Amino acid sequence: MAMFDRDRILALDLGASKIVLAEFHISKGGDLELLRYGINPTGAETKSESDKLAYIVTAIRDIMREQGIRPAPMLMTVSGQAVFPRFVKLPPVGRDKLKQIVQYEAEQNVPFPIDEVVWDYQLIGGEEGELNVMLVAVKIENIKRLTDCVQAAELEPEIVDVAPMALYNAVCFNYPSLDVCTMVLDMGARSSNLVFIEQNRIFSRSIPVAGNTITQELMKEFDVDFEEAEAIKREHGFVAFGGVYAGPDNEVAERASKIIRSVLTRLHAEVNRSINFYRSQQGGAAPAIVLLTGGSSVIPHVDTFFRDKLKVDVEYLNPFSNVAVSGEIDADRVNRDLQCLGEVV
Repeated sequence: MAMFDRDRILALDLGASKIVLAEFHISKGGDLELLRYGINPTGAETKSESDKLAYIVTAIRDIMREQGIRPAPMLMTVSGQAVFPRFVKLPPVGRDKLKQIVQYEAEQNVPFPIDEVVWDYQLIGGEEGELNVMLVAVKIENIKRLTDCVQAAELEPEIVDVAPMALYNAVCFNYPSLDVCTMVLDMGARSSNLVFIEQNRIFSRSIPVAGNTITQELMKEFDVDFEEAEAIKREHGFVAFGGVYAGPDNEVAERASKIIRSVLTRLHAEVNRSINFYRSQQGGAAPAIVLLTGGSSVIPHVDTFFRDKLKVDVEYLNPFSNVAVSGEIDADRVNRDLQCLGEVV
């Protein structure tokens, strides 16, 4: 790609509750090194749409100023929730006909008039005698609002990607020898994204049960506002188990942990439904390994909960297995933020 003629590149992940901006160095041989990064909240819960957009611009500028990041060619990802992915099977056709057929499928499958969306497609593996196509569409106005913010912060996006596909790339780059069906479970603020990766197959799904669901349940339980509920989640939150309680001296933690467990039980039911759909509709295998990532995945015992429920190996995604981190970045800081850095990698 022409854009990689330059050795410095920025990556921006616009999540529902946070913005991550990172700067990478790309060597002549294509090796990546994280040079600097910053994470800022978007103030998503309290703002009107116009406030939120202004907040994004400020958050990006603040990160650039605080981290000393200068403008450079930039890739950005938008939340999986903003996007309609469709997985379509096609009969084998010549390349010349393919575009026509995919255009027709896009018009049938996208729930908006086709001139109101920007869409693209990618061929993904299929059985003998059929083509599998992943269609991705997003409303032009939604993308334009975000790219306008980025340009107002004096950055120029060259590629706009979707968060689940960015994670797919991060896994393929960092775990090149995966030969079993792998499921990425990305627990964000507004949605949890599932990405199935199996040989040349890929399938993704967005589930609207995530970190904010927990916060909203805590608001009800403790009769507090969003900020206070977030604080309870961060300070006292863990996943309750049959016998594991915080002890009689911490009633807040005990109540919070039961709520977190009940939300995760709902999420698990949706994950199971998605696994069954992937196996029956896409002909995929059951996941043999689950990679956890996303800001909400760091609640203590989330990995144990899913290991117990799914009966498979569950570990945290490490986006730096094959990506170097500059010695100038504090290692403890990167470890703390690891689950928020997958998309930018």
